[in-house]
Amino acid sequence: MNHRWVRLRAVGGERGAGGQALELLILVPAVLILLAVMVAVGRYQLGTSKIDQAAGAAARAASLQSTAAAAQPAAQTAAAASLSGAGVTCQSVSVVVDTSAFSAAPGSGAAVQVSVTCTVRWSDLSIPGWPGDKTITSTASSPVDLKRIGT
Repeated sequence: MNHRWVRLRAVGGERGAGGQALELLILVPAVLILLAVMVAVGRYQLGTSKIDQAAGAAARAASLQSTAAAAQPAAQTAAAASLSGAGVTCQSVSVVVDTSAFSAAPGSGAAVQVSVTCTVRWSDLSIPGWPGDKTITSTASSPVDLKRIGT
């Protein structure tokens, strides 16, 4: 009787090995997708931080200009340099500058606002159902020294 029990147990153990292989077959893709999602979230957080920095640099560069006409190209140059220096590769970059502060009355505490929009590519992550591109927008402002305007 003990011999029969040992034999049944051995047969059951062999069936369990097939189940473990099936579990592994199911779990490996799930773990890989989870890792890819973690990489995407990390990229998003890092990209958002770098685009925030680019918006701040662009706002500061625009606020240092003496005319509204000079603010837009200065902001675009500063944003591009900041993104390039941070290693962020954007599929498309948009820099929008609100220069209404340049026409404000002295002492009003006016500030230039700059919005930087960057579209980053995620298609290299190959996550099923995940978008291929992600658009990140950041806005920053910097005070204008109205005493310098027009001088």
